[in-house]
Amino acid sequence: MRPIRTLLLASAIWASALAVPGADPARSQELQRIAAVVNDEVVSVRDLRNRIRLVIVTSGLQANNETARRLAPQVLRTLIDEQLQLQEAERLSIAVSDQEMTRARADLEARNGLRPGEFDRFVTRLGVDPGSVKRQLRASIAWAKLVRRRFSGQVSVSQEEVAEILTLLEEQIGKSQKRVSEILLTVEDPAREAEAAQLAARLTQQLRQGASFGSIARQFSNASNANVGGDIGWVLDDQLAPDLAAAVANLDKGEISEPIRSVFGYHIMRVTDTRVLAEPNPLDAKVRLNQLFLPVRSGTGSNQRASQRELAETIRTAAGSCEDLADFAQQAGSPVSPDLGEMQVRDLAPDLRDPVATLQTGQTSEPIDLPNGVMVIMVCDRQSAASNLPSADQIRAQLEAQRFGVLAQRYLRDLRQTAFVETRV
Repeated sequence: MRPIRTLLLASAIWASALAVPGADPARSQELQRIAAVVNDEVVSVRDLRNRIRLVIVTSGLQANNETARRLAPQVLRTLIDEQLQLQEAERLSIAVSDQEMTRARADLEARNGLRPGEFDRFVTRLGVDPGSVKRQLRASIAWAKLVRRRFSGQVSVSQEEVAEILTLLEEQIGKSQKRVSEILLTVEDPAREAEAAQLAARLTQQLRQGASFGSIARQFSNASNANVGGDIGWVLDDQLAPDLAAAVANLDKGEISEPIRSVFGYHIMRVTDTRVLAEPNPLDAKVRLNQLFLPVRSGTGSNQRASQRELAETIRTAAGSCEDLADFAQQAGSPVSPDLGEMQVRDLAPDLRDPVATLQTGQTSEPIDLPNGVMVIMVCDRQSAASNLPSADQIRAQLEAQRFGVLAQRYLRDLRQTAFVETRV
């Protein structure tokens, strides 16, 4: 593929993007020009113009000639890759159903804050052909189905691999984690080094000015996680390559790195969130409680309190269930309802919170001294808070996605190498 004359290309395309369709016959003729030939099919300048406009609109980039000039080479390569993916899917009889397209468009509308069914009208008002959106969605769906079908027999994750990762995570409990996203601009041709570096710098600048990281990742990133907005997930420092880890270590939540050159290309990293890797917080558990309350009248001295504590201990030992505790409370003349209802442990009064935090279903607390009496609490039901450790199924799915992603990148690289591709702009 020969280099694109980006300045001339962007000037013509961006001018046409701002024009009224059909108002200028010369411009209309320009849009029908061929931007690239991919095997026996073409990508037109109109296709390229629509996609550049779509990228700028959905990513929140600055709408000017300079932005279009920077984006044009990468956008054209993306269109060429999509054409290769669609051609391969057609060759292998991979079809995309209407239901799959409907779901994909609904996801796209949700990501852009639009009401259901509004996207076509939205992009049309902005001068973008809805067909450009549909083409992108169809290529993405077809390629994902194709990769899964072709490599399903080559991707497997053993129980031992999952167990090893779970063990590693459990050993890291208490350490800080960051949720990280990335944009990767690969450099497969040394002649494009400067072009990729300039695009990475430009994207970084606009991301810091408020452009959507997820949208730009979906449009430009060559990483396998591009379709999820570049999300890598929760990582510890030693789970990233050293140069990437060093950059992420210096980022706070919401910050974006400078472009980082690796053997693959230019990475732009963003920290989307931070947390401490930990077991479930017992204060976040939901509990249903019963109580025994034995009052102590003020001014009666320590003897009555001691007597009530002794009775509370006797009942606590004898009660085998919440129903037993309620019966004993009634027999002992407790002046309050035994049913405390359901609540989070953290919502309990401070005097009760710590005694209840570690109790399991069916267990009772030691007698608790309160200013006006003695209380015993039993946990009738307990729902532990979800751990922020990933489940075995989540780990397995993540490993599978990573391996499918690597195979997909190799597959697309092979298609590029064997295809006839000629750029004409």
